[in-house]
Amino acid sequence: MSDPMAVLAMAGATTVVAAMATSVWEGTRDQVVDLFRRRDEGRSAVVRAQLDGDAELVSGEGDDTVRDDLVRPWARRLAALLRDHPEAVEGLRALVEDNAAPRDGGTWSQHIAARAGGAAFGAQGPGSSVHVHYYRPAPGDAPA
Repeated sequence: MSDPMAVLAMAGATTVVAAMATSVWEGTRDQVVDLFRRRDEGRSAVVRAQLDGDAELVSGEGDDTVRDDLVRPWARRLAALLRDHPEAVEGLRALVEDNAAPRDGGTWSQHIAARAGGAAFGAQGPGSSVHVHYYRPAPGDAPA
């Protein structure tokens, strides 16, 4: 994951999914919709519906598995947007930076786990990078 666009797309996806079911969700959602409006004005309604549906899943389920499942599809969508519209880079960077610090002056914590040969991704804070965590069982260990 050394491609800067892929790293930014993953950071953006992590930011978007992390904002779901929080007090900053509406503003974050609107920023994402504005980014996709560059692609096609009609597409922004589809993106808004996808975001709202995913946010509903996050708030309804209330567990990290749902969030984990949503990061990769949003990373792919954002990577495609950046590939087709490189001018969206600054907007996505701004979205990540706007959501980089708690607005109430508090602190954030994040728990990232990879299981059964999986990979987990996390990014947090200004100038952060995406941290990739792999779980590789020892020879002879059964998957969890």
